[in-house]
Amino acid sequence: MAIAGANTAAYRVADDRFTDDLDEDELIRLAQAGDGAAFGRLYDRYLPSIYRYTYSKTSSRSAAEDLTSETFLRAFRAIARRPRAQLNFAAWLVTIARNVVIDHHRSGWSRLAIVTDEVGPQIDESVGPEQAALLSVSTATVRDALTRLPDDQRECLVLRFFAGLSISETAAAMDRTDGAIKQLQFRATNRLRQVVKDR
Repeated sequence: MAIAGANTAAYRVADDRFTDDLDEDELIRLAQAGDGAAFGRLYDRYLPSIYRYTYSKTSSRSAAEDLTSETFLRAFRAIARRPRAQLNFAAWLVTIARNVVIDHHRSGWSRLAIVTDEVGPQIDESVGPEQAALLSVSTATVRDALTRLPDDQRECLVLRFFAGLSISETAAAMDRTDGAIKQLQFRATNRLRQVVKDR
């Protein structure tokens, strides 16, 4: 997956300065100074969680890929303007992704993306048809159950389990305390369990 409209080669430059365990604060500082390779490292770290988040909001692989690219493009354009003291990077990315998803649903492109995904279904060849059917049913059940939760409970579960954010990152993204998120997650998982059981 590439960042649409950006020079992605700049993000993939081999650079001796970077190791896999480089401090995130340092990567952010370098990215804010215009270092494309440092932003590329942040992109690599957060790509899976942002993709899971956008996919959970669209149920379309192609739309999720496009929305993820747009999220990182907006982040790249804006990172220099964000003071580091106010930047929880994961929460900031999710906030951008949330706005990108809202724009997507308002634009009407979401209907086209769903139709496009239906034209060419993507099947995981590593599992048999029975396992694929079971996975599809369980995913559909969970998605349906999530739609029956209050907005704040649904958002909490999506951020925690689809986007993979920590309690503190989820708290920052939802503008709540860590304790409030723990309580919200507890209520949401109990309610989700009940909704699935009642189906």
